[in-house]
Amino acid sequence: MSSKTTRVNASQTLDDSAIELATLLTEVFHAGKRRSAATAPELAEAAERAGLGPRHAPVLFAVAFDNGLSVSQLAERVGLSLATTSLLVGELSRAGILTRSEDERDRRRTIVTISEAYEDLVKTWVGQVVEPMRRALERLSPRARADFLRGLRILSEESTRFAAEAEDAAQV
Repeated sequence: MSSKTTRVNASQTLDDSAIELATLLTEVFHAGKRRSAATAPELAEAAERAGLGPRHAPVLFAVAFDNGLSVSQLAERVGLSLATTSLLVGELSRAGILTRSEDERDRRRTIVTISEAYEDLVKTWVGQVVEPMRRALERLSPRARADFLRGLRILSEESTRFAAEAEDAAQV
């Protein structure tokens, strides 16, 4: 089902709507992967040399959006454990893409920033990935945009809750 041929249908059943949503999210996900793969050659080379992969993208995105986060803030932002986030930051740091430094006010905290050598490349890459989202939101009225984002937040909450319940059940 292509998004170009899909029509909003008020009489669509809940299950039909869920299937359409899953299909559309799959299309968005795959298009995002294709856009993400089109990184600047220098950034792609650094990632390849260091063995970085898609699992590093959420951390890189979060730092690009809010440069200067602590590792614990970053873990909360990306929804990963502190240990996993610290590992990913370390790998990105060894690749030279991120820089870790001691917080001057609290030396127990590590602050993460994009290294100067990669700042423009990362910001350009993130901009390319985010541009279709910005353009889609721009096409919506302020009310429709608020409703759309509210729906995505609810989907995120339900998906997170479902995954946690499944994980808990698997551990029993």
